[in-house]
Amino acid sequence: MNIEDPQNHRTRVAARRRAKTRARLLESALLVFAQKGPHAVIEDVIAQAGMARGSFYNYFRTNDELMAEVASEINDELLRAIDPVVQHSEDPAERIACGARLLLHAVMRFPLFGTFMARLPFPTANSSLLGLRFMARDVALGIATRRFHDISQRVAADLVVGVVLSAAYAVAREPQDDDYPDVSVRALLRALGLARAEATRLAALPLPMFDLPPSSILRRTQVFPG
Repeated sequence: MNIEDPQNHRTRVAARRRAKTRARLLESALLVFAQKGPHAVIEDVIAQAGMARGSFYNYFRTNDELMAEVASEINDELLRAIDPVVQHSEDPAERIACGARLLLHAVMRFPLFGTFMARLPFPTANSSLLGLRFMARDVALGIATRRFHDISQRVAADLVVGVVLSAAYAVAREPQDDDYPDVSVRALLRALGLARAEATRLAALPLPMFDLPPSSILRRTQVFPG
């Protein structure tokens, strides 16, 4: 029978405790920033988390560092959830259409995330908050294969980020029509050089489902206690 080393056990317990505390701070920060914007103070987060001030500084040094970590956490979750779905297609235009629509629906699906975005001054709610990194890969592929034409890679990349970010910000600020993501993506594809019929087809394809694990910050804060 294997007997666990007490030191290893204590190390694992301490690591789990730290992870749980960090997660609680990020959840609290998302709620507070969504309510009060980027100028919320550390004391607001500490009070929401029900922790001592000293505990906060064991994990984060400043308010800006905490907000950046919340954005990074959301970004990583969206990348892990959406990019595998996007890669089911080999067509870079279809990937862009699918990924952009999924990102916009994520803003609509998780109201606290949308509220958080809406509280940030545009364009501070930047691409790092939306998991857009995978789109640079697909833009490059679209240019290389001439799927996108009459446009440089730099301009195409800026166009994709700008349209998706602006649309996400609009969705977060106030309710939009249900087809707003599709209409936005159709216009984006047209700007990348696709014909009207092709852009319309890609923007209307059945949207695949994606899910986030229960441990994700967006899932945890869907029913965040007030």
